[in-house]
Amino acid sequence: MQITPVQLEDLASIRRNEQELDRFAFLETVSFLCVGYFCVSTEIRFIIQLKEEISSFTKFDVQRKTDESEYWHTKSLEVACSFLPSDCPLLNHILLSY
Repeated sequence: MQITPVQLEDLASIRRNEQELDRFAFLETVSFLCVGYFCVSTEIRFIIQLKEEISSFTKFDVQRKTDESEYWHTKSLEVACSFLPSDCPLLNHILLSY
């Protein structure tokens, strides 16, 4: 899967209501939400893997962070399953990594 950078202007663009109800715009918005949730989950997992370095500087509750990571991954999967087509590569990636 290849991810291209998104400019802040692209995310902050103001669309008219008619454009937001367009199928493509809706799927784009849902995809951004799914990717955001999935990235949060993945970053938390990376932090957990580095817990030895982190725990020497601060209190680090591994179980709490694991639960938090699973929560965001589940939210990503829930949104993706609800709104994205079943043949969507993003949905398949989130589902296979669950």
